[in-house]
Amino acid sequence: KIKVYYYEDGRPFGDTFMYNGRQYAAKQPGQFMAGAVVYFFLRLLGLSYLNNYTLTSALVTLFTSSLAIAAAALAVFRITRLLTGGESLLWPLASAILYAFGTTAFAYSGFAYHDTLASGYLVVAFYLVMLLARKQVNQRHVMLVAAAAGVLLGLTVTTSMLPFFMACVVAVYLVWISRRKVALAAVAGGLVGVAPLLFFNAKAFGNPLLNSYSAGGYPESFLSLNLHNSIQKTWLYISELTLYDPIVWLGILALAFYPRAFRREVVVILGLFLAQMFQILNIESHGGCHYGPRFLLPALPFAAIGLAGFHYLQSKSASWVALIAVGSVGVASVAINGVGALSGAMYCDVQVYAFWRGLASLQGEGLKDFPLAKWLVVLVIFSLLLFVYSIQRYTREHQRR
Repeated sequence: KIKVYYYEDGRPFGDTFMYNGRQYAAKQPGQFMAGAVVYFFLRLLGLSYLNNYTLTSALVTLFTSSLAIAAAALAVFRITRLLTGGESLLWPLASAILYAFGTTAFAYSGFAYHDTLASGYLVVAFYLVMLLARKQVNQRHVMLVAAAAGVLLGLTVTTSMLPFFMACVVAVYLVWISRRKVALAAVAGGLVGVAPLLFFNAKAFGNPLLNSYSAGGYPESFLSLNLHNSIQKTWLYISELTLYDPIVWLGILALAFYPRAFRREVVVILGLFLAQMFQILNIESHGGCHYGPRFLLPALPFAAIGLAGFHYLQSKSASWVALIAVGSVGVASVAINGVGALSGAMYCDVQVYAFWRGLASLQGEGLKDFPLAKWLVVLVIFSLLLFVYSIQRYTREHQRR
């Protein structure tokens, strides 16, 4: 039996609530689904939360949130390759690396987190839609790719309601560029992706459309049009972006330099930004304990995609200014979010800049606090060697052309 602790107002401790005598998390079920799949295989290897909690939880995190961020960074790279014509690796690599290590996504890749997973699903779905829009898919695979994009959009909502409106924008984009049969394949995929959520809601709460937030009574997560609240949130997110994700401002600026040939994609990305701003500026919650603007996690990969717009600067002097600006701001962003990734992302005193406090806390930590560190060092070295080899191979092939 599990002992349940309660707040003074009678609610269970943490983001949980009691419903018909059972305790539920006030989250979409997608995170727990992904974690359960990973845990199933870990149990086959003899690992369990009961006997190997630290190692097991670290591995579950590695194969859920960390893997989602890696997949999202790869999607950012592939998207920017499409948007820059594949002529150079400079800006695609810069966009992917600065997203993975220079935004709040890095800080939140270190623990199993629903918004991190949903962000990964969303940007990979966007990449698949772009492949369809740019006719980069073999005609025999078009239906399959559309269905896969639909599944990922459905899983986005199954995992988190935060990017719900962003998922709707990508879904509209997908249907807009597709023929009827392809659009039907995408809709079918979307139903498959959202089916676990509907099943969970029906089983747990007796209604497939009654989610955890409604069943548990969390009004701060519901849309509520309030001008005063929206203004406060606007200043909060402007300050948090500046303090924790300054590279995002350059990504937004660089969208203006994409040529007319990519105007459709730029409009969709701006639509994604507006959809997310509408969501977060019109709810009471700001995310509670957090390191940086965690409610902006789903928008961060699209800001990173924007950075590749600097590729199209015509003047050499302007290009050098952009490189220097992105390089200097990028280094600062990596340092800020590296501290968040190492020291932990859940800071409750959000009025205090968490970077300095996190930097101070790292002085007392050692490798014992990072159970996978000694194993991941080998993988990091191997990845860096493979990375250098890939760049050299690409350079040789490009020179032959």
